[in-house]
Amino acid sequence: MKSIVVSAAIMTMALSTPARAGSLDCRVADPTGTPLNIRMQPNGQIVAHARTGDLIQVFSGEEKTDNRGRLWYYVALNTSSAPDGYALADYIRCP
Repeated sequence: MKSIVVSAAIMTMALSTPARAGSLDCRVADPTGTPLNIRMQPNGQIVAHARTGDLIQVFSGEEKTDNRGRLWYYVALNTSSAPDGYALADYIRCP
């Protein structure tokens, strides 16, 4: 009985943290100390913020370049269950 309870707990934990295929665990690294803006699209409306050191998911293959040639990553905050929007790649560090 004890092993069934432990197995159920492990399965619940696995299901509560959705796997995000094609994503990397990265960190916000903004040297200015201001929050990093996450936008609907590159240079678009701000929909969220992340602070330096926050864990952030970067979805590979979803990058965009704006009209000034800057790279933007498609990202999700660690607290989100789905992608939040785009953030300027200059301020994100991935392993």
